[in-house]
Amino acid sequence: MLHIIANVYYILTKEPIRIFEKQSGLIRTLIYLLDNSPINVQAIIDNTDIYPNIMYASIRKASDLGLISQTTDSSKYPPRNMISLTERGKRIAELLSQIKHELEA
Repeated sequence: MLHIIANVYYILTKEPIRIFEKQSGLIRTLIYLLDNSPINVQAIIDNTDIYPNIMYASIRKASDLGLISQTTDSSKYPPRNMISLTERGKRIAELLSQIKHELEA
């Protein structure tokens, strides 16, 4: 219950940076999507070291922030939810990628 209250508090404060602080997989998810979208969630889980429960929470947070869009790919069975970065999401993911590369240097 406290976890739900905490999440609502962060969304209501309208300080999106707090969402980044609290969501451990969000930054890695956005950086991965930069080079690999559109893609479905299972493919992200299969190709990263992000645990599924963290991944789904990251996707929800990214969606709440308007950083990703979701569409349904009906060309496959079963249909898959595909995730893509929005223009805003691309700009933020590029900045995060630059920070990641700088930290690794």
